[in-house]
Amino acid sequence: MDELEFRRRIMSDPKNRDPEVSAAINASDKNAQFVDEVMELDKKISKAMSVDAPDDLADRILFTHTSTHEDNLVTPNFARRAMAMAASVAFVVGLLVGQVNWGNFIVKPAQASLEATAMDHVLNEKAFVSSIDEQVPSSQINAKMLPFAYQLSKTFPYHVYYLNHCGFGHTNAVHMVFQGDKGKVTLFLTRISSENTRDFNEKGMAGFIEPMGETSLILVGDENENLANIAENLSKIIKPII
Repeated sequence: MDELEFRRRIMSDPKNRDPEVSAAINASDKNAQFVDEVMELDKKISKAMSVDAPDDLADRILFTHTSTHEDNLVTPNFARRAMAMAASVAFVVGLLVGQVNWGNFIVKPAQASLEATAMDHVLNEKAFVSSIDEQVPSSQINAKMLPFAYQLSKTFPYHVYYLNHCGFGHTNAVHMVFQGDKGKVTLFLTRISSENTRDFNEKGMAGFIEPMGETSLILVGDENENLANIAENLSKIIKPII
């Protein structure tokens, strides 16, 4: 499991201790320290949000309502105190949340476009995957695609540097980096459907989306890369499991 995936899992569920997460914690003092910090933050947020209502809350509300009705005069003291208490809680939570650098591991929400999600994912992980060469065989690619009900019908035609699962919007994706004609190309295979084939360009990079039933094949690479041709080649060998 890479560091980014580990951080995503811990942030989404600080108490998660599945075998992969436990192995990552035991293998790295940095990961263990990160878990401790997130657990401590979780405790602080829970404590800040645990504001007990006064025992005489109901009596105060009734008293305020009665006074307003009889004297035609609004008594705002209790309302002001309640609003001040809520504002204090929000301020404390804001301070706690501000202590964490969320930008390093938060993925765009599901409402974001496929283009934006894919492009941000590539930019955020570019430094991490740039020096990796796992020399991934086709058998491992099939293993990663299996949860998405897809398999290769032939050997993958490009050299694969990196392969894993990742968070992608509201769901997951196969995340692969392989060698294209002009440079490295990033592939995402995700269960988010797309209506039509389309390309996009942003920040000196190009992208291409190929619908595959209820799944989308997304490629991001150099702006001079012929991603449409690569997508056509891959769509011929990435087949649904029947």
